[in-house]
Amino acid sequence: MAQAKKTLPVPAPLGDDAVREEFPRDWTDIRGHTSIIRRLRALAAAEHLPHALLLSGMEGIGKRRTARVLARTLLCERAGDAPCGHCDACRTMAAGVHPDYFETAPEARGKSAAMIRTEAVRDILIAASGAPVAGRRRIILIDGADAMNETAANRLLKTIEEPMGEVLFLLVTSAYDAILPTIRSRAVRIAFGTLTRAEIEAALRERGTENAATIAALADGSLGRAYALAAEGLQLRDEALALLVQLPKLRVEDIWAHAETIGTRTHAERTAWIGFLQMALRDLLVLHENGAAELCHTDRREELAALLPQLTRADLFTLMEEARQLSQRFAANVNPALQTEAFLLRARHNMTSSLPSAFPA
Repeated sequence: MAQAKKTLPVPAPLGDDAVREEFPRDWTDIRGHTSIIRRLRALAAAEHLPHALLLSGMEGIGKRRTARVLARTLLCERAGDAPCGHCDACRTMAAGVHPDYFETAPEARGKSAAMIRTEAVRDILIAASGAPVAGRRRIILIDGADAMNETAANRLLKTIEEPMGEVLFLLVTSAYDAILPTIRSRAVRIAFGTLTRAEIEAALRERGTENAATIAALADGSLGRAYALAAEGLQLRDEALALLVQLPKLRVEDIWAHAETIGTRTHAERTAWIGFLQMALRDLLVLHENGAAELCHTDRREELAALLPQLTRADLFTLMEEARQLSQRFAANVNPALQTEAFLLRARHNMTSSLPSAFPA
């Protein structure tokens, strides 16, 4: 089958340049989510699972990894609450060739958005209708289940409602509300929370990552994002904060030049850039309320605190809304340089309007 794969792909958590994710061996490979793991292990041991689970939560927190370990547990010949790692089923899972495990994910074609198309769901339905080859059930993991087009989702719905054989669907999504409501109502939801900074920092330190504490704070609860930041570095973050700090003193010509530079970056880079600015604005709002509060840009507290006299709470709320709109415009078919220029000019005006006329116009 082309889309409903018997192989076990190892996609990067966030983008092609992120650290590659290894297929987890057992529950010890999952960070955090203790109560969820305890619940799933109990259900597996009791053989008391529904025919569809919907694992939801923000990107990069371990939903897919948890689903994969559950699949290994249920296909293990020992039939306990964890994979033994030694039986034939565990070995074939490790090799990516277990005949009763299928996994699919959104596929990009050309410039179109990645999605799970009707033909992929057709292959899933064929797999779901067959009898198990080596185990007690077939397991189908659909990663990015929110990316199914409507036709594909409706075809899947019928099988989830009335599965023809012994099959368990594991649907994974970072956009729960985008899942077809009729599918949501027929699957048991497992809602994942974010990871703590301490959990993320510990994982980074195990990999020997420099600036582990700084990256853990910027990851905003997502281990996948933390691994991506560790691989990519913090240069883009540093550029975004430097521009914010310098903005009140910049001439219009300087702003034009910065906007042109941002306009030449990739969509992913622009999205990350505005994300770092949004974090900084959120940090400034937090500092307005409590100067000792925990920040996202924890290593830049002094620089951000120095900006406080130039921004009222109302200014910050205005800038946060404009940053949100700019992020949306980056996703649309607009000129990113012009949109960035307008945003920076408005931001500079907000940051200088209440100050004496000491800065160049």
